[in-house]
Amino acid sequence: MAAWVLLAPIAALVAIGCFTSDAVAGARLRVAVENGNVVLFTGNNRKTLTSQQRDSEAVISPDQQWVIYTRSAKPASKSPDEDDSGDCTALSAPDELRRVRIDGAGDELLIRGQAGSEPSQALCAFQNKQFSADGETLFFLSPAWATSSALHAFTLKSRTPRYVMPANDFAILSWCTSDLKDSIVAQQHRYLRFGGSFDWYWLFDASGAKEIAPVGEFDSFDAVKADLDASGQCAS
Repeated sequence: MAAWVLLAPIAALVAIGCFTSDAVAGARLRVAVENGNVVLFTGNNRKTLTSQQRDSEAVISPDQQWVIYTRSAKPASKSPDEDDSGDCTALSAPDELRRVRIDGAGDELLIRGQAGSEPSQALCAFQNKQFSADGETLFFLSPAWATSSALHAFTLKSRTPRYVMPANDFAILSWCTSDLKDSIVAQQHRYLRFGGSFDWYWLFDASGAKEIAPVGEFDSFDAVKADLDASGQCAS
């Protein structure tokens, strides 16, 4: 078993966890979603940033100036059966990728979801958001095939999305100080030559175009974290 992979749950903690920000005079920032609204916690204070009751999947940008989130076609209070979040073609209206400043101003649309002519081009849900080290690229998962979601990259400056690869889980190694910095670790559903399938994690370069090596199968978050901590190959 490989000993250095960081999975999405760890990356999510990095993305939404506690930071020191000049904008909030050194207070710790945390973002959460309550009743479908994005709420920012600054130290012991809280501020509700959105009010549509349709928002989820919120993360703080690396510069701590923005909260990026998903706005769904349906209110959060409605039954999930009214829209199928696992199928971009089944939604009654497109999901949206949006951002709002940490003071609640400047709420804006980044991407409007689409069904797509191919599963790899379908955009909705915008799940498991993670940033590159420089904060200029946002990665996320969108439902795609029966056995796999699709990993996409969104360049914030040009406002352009790019399909990267099939993946059911992933981590951008943005915190690494080694040559693994910004490499992509993705869990992919693959098929054996003579029948059967398996779900392993694989290492790719930062673009996702080059597969570097297999990482292996992991069945628990604790095992992955222990291997990562023990390896030292992705020092922070």
